[in-house]
Amino acid sequence: MSEKQKSSNRVITLLTIIAAFLMGFIDAYTFMAQNHVFASAQTGNMVTFAVKLFSGEWRQAARNIIVFFGFALGVFLGEIFLVKFAELRMLKYRLFLYFQAALLLLLAIYQLQLDTRLMGVLLGILSGYELTMFRKIRDTQVNNGIMTGNAKNLMNSLYRILFNKEKKAKSDFLNQLTVIVMFIFGVGIGTLVVQWHATYSLWFAFYLVCLSIVSMFFVKE
Repeated sequence: MSEKQKSSNRVITLLTIIAAFLMGFIDAYTFMAQNHVFASAQTGNMVTFAVKLFSGEWRQAARNIIVFFGFALGVFLGEIFLVKFAELRMLKYRLFLYFQAALLLLLAIYQLQLDTRLMGVLLGILSGYELTMFRKIRDTQVNNGIMTGNAKNLMNSLYRILFNKEKKAKSDFLNQLTVIVMFIFGVGIGTLVVQWHATYSLWFAFYLVCLSIVSMFFVKE
């Protein structure tokens, strides 16, 4: 592997770890401050949707569905972007981060004026797009926003370590564990920020994306 590839892999790994933290952080914000919806954790979103629906809270349930469709749209657009602009290499990640920072900045500035349903849709789109863009730590494919698959893969890797004695399984296990821990940490910090002052949450997310942008300058083109 060339130095350029190693540099790119290190940055993609860092961006994926930051993305896992950010997805947990935003999920804590949307759950606590946006009527119990999840921007990235769609299993939780469907659970709360069904609970609301069968409890007779039709309007509240509709919010979860709206976010779900936003998330689905974000994943779809992310796949199109990755395929259409594959030749751009690291530039495509820079472009997404610029877009993400701009959107979060606008949401942070106008959060008190925006309808919560529109806020949920936009954060859902952003989460779906980010989940599609950043999904690799070192040589392990991960999911930075949906922990069910990561938990399953974590246990699969543990099995391969204990019974198959696979060397790669050890690195997969550690990488998958890193994503889960960072997501949980993001939820925890997100909870504390919302409890402190909910309007600071989107600003915090914006600054975190700015940190991701700064990391891109260390990539050898």
